[in-house]
Amino acid sequence: MATSGRAIQYTIPSREDFNKLADEQKTRINEAFDLFDSNKDGLLSYEEFRFVLRALGFELPKPQTYELLVRHGQKPANWSHDQECAPVYRLFSLATAQAIAGSLVRARDPREELRRAFRLFDTDGKGLITQDDLRRVSKQVGNNIPDADIVAMIEEFDASGKGGVDEDEFLRLMMSKK
Repeated sequence: MATSGRAIQYTIPSREDFNKLADEQKTRINEAFDLFDSNKDGLLSYEEFRFVLRALGFELPKPQTYELLVRHGQKPANWSHDQECAPVYRLFSLATAQAIAGSLVRARDPREELRRAFRLFDTDGKGLITQDDLRRVSKQVGNNIPDADIVAMIEEFDASGKGGVDEDEFLRLMMSKK
């Protein structure tokens, strides 16, 4: 009897984008993989892979992530070779996760990334990064910046004197650093 489904053959994605990343970006991807590889077998389940992507700042829709699983997920080592492996049981190796995450990182819009960073400071959506925002973030990351330095930073980069750095000023400042 013929089967109506197509055989799923996984492919290994190109690691070209991953290889072009800065060492810091590669380290972040590898650390996220290690963090969510709960049984430390060098493979991620579909859910673990979604957590890795979220940790790296990607909220891919489930259908898009599932398509990656169909295309690039591999059978578990203990899976019978003559039996088809449904995508939900397939796994992502480190090399596959690096390749996919590397492509996603390289495709990011740097301005959108900076807008996301701005929102991390401006948690209440007022449109400004204020001295209070800088103090809060400084404490959260364990880097207590002296108050005089916080005041000086805001005064230096608040071009219009509104009491904080708006998104446009933040983007200009951060884009000039690149």
